[in-house]
Amino acid sequence: MNENDSFRLTRPVEAEVIGEHTAVTLPAGTTVTVVLVFGDPVSPEAYEVEAYLPETNTYALATIPAREV
Repeated sequence: MNENDSFRLTRPVEAEVIGEHTAVTLPAGTTVTVVLVFGDPVSPEAYEVEAYLPETNTYALATIPAREV
């Protein structure tokens, strides 16, 4: 995975709404976009992902371990 790649979550993930510091749970099946790759790009440790929340017209960020993608 590289920055700007998109994928669907296979399990629910805890995230934080940008600018609100509000915790939300992104359900399995949510489409997310990679915004940051942590560690060596060839063998990353984790990904920072962003999801659009249409019900509130906001975005949320979550960190997902690479082994779970």
